Amino acid sequence: MAGVLVFLGLLLLLGGGAVAGARFVPVDLFFLDSVAGAKDFLATDMALYAGGGGAAAGLLLMILGFATGGKKAKPAPARSAREPARAAPKQQPQQRAAPQPASKPAPQPSSKPAAKPAAKPAAAPPPKAAAKPSASSKPPANGQDEAPTWTQDPRLTNRKRVSDIVSINDALKAYHAKNGKYPKADGLKGFPDRGKAWIPGLAPEFIAELPRDPAESRSGPQYVYASNGTDYKLLAHGVSLVGGTNVEVLGVKIDPSKSTTAENAAFGFWTAAFEKV
Repeated sequence: MAGVLVFLGLLLLLGGGAVAGARFVPVDLFFLDSVAGAKDFLATDMALYAGGGGAAAGLLLMILGFATGGKKAKPAPARSAREPARAAPKQQPQQRAAPQPASKPAPQPSSKPAAKPAAKPAAAPPPKAAAKPSASSKPPANGQDEAPTWTQDPRLTNRKRVSDIVSINDALKAYHAKNGKYPKADGLKGFPDRGKAWIPGLAPEFIAELPRDPAESRSGPQYVYASNGTDYKLLAHGVSLVGGTNVEVLGVKIDPSKSTTAENAAFGFWTAAFEKV
């Protein structure tokens, strides 16, 4: 196939070159007298273009013929010579490895190893069983009685309370900015007394959901709120400050009117008129 392309390309190159060059080279074209209009055609620009195009096509065919004819003979002998040489050493280590495991299991059925495992399990289980419960008795007890959560750490618990109180107070400010007053609620009460909407009208427009104290109880810690519309008081009430961090951040204040102690304190936000509510 490559030889055919080269041959055809050579014919086109020679023929096209002759047609194109007939216009510039003085050649006696007497053999074209029998062909009507042949000499006139060779003197035109069309003959020049046709001859040049034919020569270019012939040159392209020759290049393709040479390119396709030189790629087939090289890769085949190089691969066939190397592959058998590489395949032979791979099989040899596999045959040598086979007899090795056959020699190891032979000494195992002897009488000596049979006596050793019988003596070890009798003495080993008592000390191991005693050591494991002593080291693992405490962690399982904590995990089974109550999974460790942030509520078991006073510092994290009070940080959560501060975060909740600040979020609620921001919602109260947004409510006041829109309505010109605070949500009305009589007495310092929270979720145990008022339910989910323990600050009326605040959620979900100004806060997605009203938070609740992580250790909430009717007689213990809870978030409470009171307002007459003009003034308000918002507290985390009945909480312990023992072992906790400073909660007076982001404007949060400890309420001195609740006879504050480290074990029973209240902190939050309020207006001046409701300081002693």
